[in-house]
Amino acid sequence: MCNVPSRFEYLPNELLISLFQYFDARDLFQAFYNLNSRLNLLLQSLHYLSLTLFKYNSNETAHYYDFTSYIYTLVIDYAVNIDLNHFANVHRLILLSPTSSQLKQLVHSHLPYLEHLSIGYEHFLFCDYIPDLCEKIFSNGFPRLKSCSLFEPRILEILPHMAPSSQIYVLKIDNIDLSTYESLLSLCPNLSTFQFNILDDFEEICAIKPHLNLKRMIIKFQSHVKTLPDSIMNQYLSCVPNLEQFCIYEINFDVNIREYLTFNWFSSLIHQHLSHLRRLKYHLYIYRTKTYDDNVIHQMKVKFEHLHNHNYLSRLILNIV
Repeated sequence: MCNVPSRFEYLPNELLISLFQYFDARDLFQAFYNLNSRLNLLLQSLHYLSLTLFKYNSNETAHYYDFTSYIYTLVIDYAVNIDLNHFANVHRLILLSPTSSQLKQLVHSHLPYLEHLSIGYEHFLFCDYIPDLCEKIFSNGFPRLKSCSLFEPRILEILPHMAPSSQIYVLKIDNIDLSTYESLLSLCPNLSTFQFNILDDFEEICAIKPHLNLKRMIIKFQSHVKTLPDSIMNQYLSCVPNLEQFCIYEINFDVNIREYLTFNWFSSLIHQHLSHLRRLKYHLYIYRTKTYDDNVIHQMKVKFEHLHNHNYLSRLILNIV
C-alpha cells in the first residue's frame, strides 16, 4: 500500500512549489506565511511571484510588506496608490492605466532589477511626466531594462542629450514621426523588435543610419482616401537591412477597396531593402461598405500572392468588419 502523506505540511517541496504557482502572491502569503519556518523559507525561495492590484486597501499594508520584496511581476491598475520603492526586486512592472501620481513615482523610483516595463494609456491624458519618463527610459535610468511598451497618444519627445540604451531589445510604442524613429534606432542599437504607429504626414530625412540588429518590425497605420504611399514607407524600410519578420496592420477607414487592385503592397520596397526577410504578414481591416465586392477581395489576394511570391513566406489577412 502506498504511503501517501495525509497532511498538507508533509507534502514534498517540489509538489508544494507546483501548487503555489497557481496563487497570487497576496493570497499565497496570507494563507501560508508564518505557519511554520519551513513554509516561510519555501515562500521566500520562490521565483516569479506575481501580484495584481486593482484596488489598494490601506488596512492591508502590514500584509503587503511581508512579501513586497519577493515580487517578480507587479500589475497595477488606476485605483492604486502604493510605494513602488517597497518592490525592490520587481522585474516586470505593468501600469494598466497610470495616473500622474503613479508616473511621477516611477520617474523618481529606484528599480534596479526592472527588465520589462509596460505603460498603458494615461488616465489623465497628456501628463507632464511622460517626457521625464522617456528621458529615464532612454538614458539608462533603468539599467537592466530589456523590454518597454509605452502606449502614449502623443508623439514621444526624444531629447538630443539622451544616452544610448544598449540593453533594450524590445520596444512597443504608439505614434511616432520619422525624426523620432531615427532617434529611437540610434538610442537602442541592440533593438531586435520594434512596434509602432506611423502617421501619414510626409517628412523626409536625407539618410538614416542603418540599424543592423533589428530583426522584427510591426508597423501600424490608418488609411484615409488612399493607403500609405511608398514614399513614406521607404523611409522606414531603407535603414533596416537585416529585418527578418515584417508585420503590417492597416486600418482602412474610407479607401475604396478597388484602389488595392493597383496597389503594389510595398513589394518593390521589400525587394529593394529587405533581402533577409523571411516572413511577411499584412493585416488589412476593411469596413464593409457599399463598395465591398467579393470578387475584388479575391483579386486583391491573388495579386498579393503574386507580388510576394519570393524567398519569404507571405500572408494577407483580411478582416472585414
